[in-house]
Amino acid sequence: MSARLYLVRHGQTPSNVAGALDTALPGAPLTELGRDQARIVGQELAQEGVAPSVLLSSEAARARETAGLMSEHFRLGDAPMPTQAVPGAFEVQAGDYEMRTGAEALLAYNRVVRDWLEDGDLTSSLPGGESALDVQDRVMPLVSELRDSFLDNGTDAVLVVHGTLMRMVAVFAGAVPSRWALVNRIPNCGVIELAPDRGGWSCERWGDHQGRPTF
Repeated sequence: MSARLYLVRHGQTPSNVAGALDTALPGAPLTELGRDQARIVGQELAQEGVAPSVLLSSEAARARETAGLMSEHFRLGDAPMPTQAVPGAFEVQAGDYEMRTGAEALLAYNRVVRDWLEDGDLTSSLPGGESALDVQDRVMPLVSELRDSFLDNGTDAVLVVHGTLMRMVAVFAGAVPSRWALVNRIPNCGVIELAPDRGGWSCERWGDHQGRPTF
């Protein structure tokens, strides 16, 4: 089997519980449940034979903590696998809605994502936030770098990031239809598994869906 890129959503945070739009760095830490989720997904991936040389994450506190807990199940010799935070992999920014809760804020954020994935308006953004083009410009060079540096050399890459960002990466990579990404969200510590497919990518796993999704 060829090397794969595993995008892992961070574990649960207090902001997730409160329904707060927590997108700016450094963000909230994990809850106790979130820490358990991180350990479980690390154990599951290790048991599947996923074999990275380092566990990568966004710079957000919740992603760093998730990667650190996952590393307990990946070993390099007698030590846990090292972790490394990488720039550019933070969540899609909520702008002026940052840390707001309630239906109005969540609907506004989700409306922008719908503009991107259903209507194809990649320039839409929240006040002070990002457009899909902004997100693409900052994250897809990282995806290309991971492919060149790890996958093309036969090594899996594991990147702990954020739910909306993960869905957008899969769409930008051409691995899933935009409508699929819109209606199928990623749970805490859910995984999107992407495999190189000639010059592009194929999706081999999506969140709670078992095996390769059908579209």
